[in-house]
Amino acid sequence: MELDEMKKIWDAQNTQPIYTIDEKVVYTRIQAKMKTVLLFTGLSEWLLIAINLGTATILLGPHPFQPGSNIFLYLEAAWLLALVVYLVVIAIRRVKASKRFDRSIKSDLDHSIFLAAYQMRISQIVRWNFLPLGLLMILSGWQSGKLLSVGATILVSFTLAFYVTSRGNNANKNRRRKLQELKVKLETIS
Repeated sequence: MELDEMKKIWDAQNTQPIYTIDEKVVYTRIQAKMKTVLLFTGLSEWLLIAINLGTATILLGPHPFQPGSNIFLYLEAAWLLALVVYLVVIAIRRVKASKRFDRSIKSDLDHSIFLAAYQMRISQIVRWNFLPLGLLMILSGWQSGKLLSVGATILVSFTLAFYVTSRGNNANKNRRRKLQELKVKLETIS
């Protein structure tokens, strides 16, 4: 090879990018992450709605509003039913808000970040509801004369529930952080 031919080859190699991004693979990966977040979000919404609705139904019992009934159980059931209504409303809002995202890499990534943030908000709502529900349960135990046993049950169950929700909240934070890091990487490359 002559020096001129080697120089042409060298110059051609220098003008080519060192690496390229396979957009199809990135888009498939983002869609998989979005589907995972969407699955967890939908599942947690329906589970929370079903659990709160079932608990409120159990608290109301087969014969509601009998004389001498524990008023705090009814207040707790009302709180849970209000929470169910709130969860349904925000689920409907989430579905409507999800329609604003189009089908592109950036938009699907933004949608995934939106869903992860939404999931974190649901987790925080559940955690903050421990306070009024715990108070109503303690007042119910106090009215029925079983404060010690009710208090111990509340302490154990709320400790477990707080642990589980904190693990879920941390997982959602990590998921959101990773999605935001991916977004930053894609924006710096583009």
